[in-house]
Amino acid sequence: MLGNKIKSAVMVSLLAFTTGAMADVTFSATQDGSTITIDKAMFDTDAAKEFLATGKNPYIGNEAAIKAGKKKFNLYSCVACHGGKGEGAVGPGLIGANFRYAKDATNKGMFETIWHGTNGGMGAKGYGLMAPDDGLKPDEVLQVIAFIRSNSVVKATGNE
Repeated sequence: MLGNKIKSAVMVSLLAFTTGAMADVTFSATQDGSTITIDKAMFDTDAAKEFLATGKNPYIGNEAAIKAGKKKFNLYSCVACHGGKGEGAVGPGLIGANFRYAKDATNKGMFETIWHGTNGGMGAKGYGLMAPDDGLKPDEVLQVIAFIRSNSVVKATGNE
């Protein structure tokens, strides 16, 4: 009897996986915990789609993504507040072990904070939130996070 229940559970899980019926990650605003709605079409790369499905950043440890993320980190002036490696300056450090927003220890949490901004003065960086035709796309946010994690003082990946 127990064997049949386990087989059934495995079959349902496999069916959900193969048909794409698994639920996507739900995003929450750092400011108040309200739901953030992001058009799924914006998750238009394999890495972004994987992140949407799992909350895990596949770019962690990927040197090309880290390099691209560093460029975006500089281009969007993140360095002005968070320092050249995310160690903190005027704004809080992003590389651990203490985060101003505890959720930033995870890649999903850091994505939400970057995408939608904070109450502490950081404006939203998500595409369409800065201006209708400007901002970072989900794939670019994941690259920025990969850069930040590459500088982690606690060697955390955020995918734990």
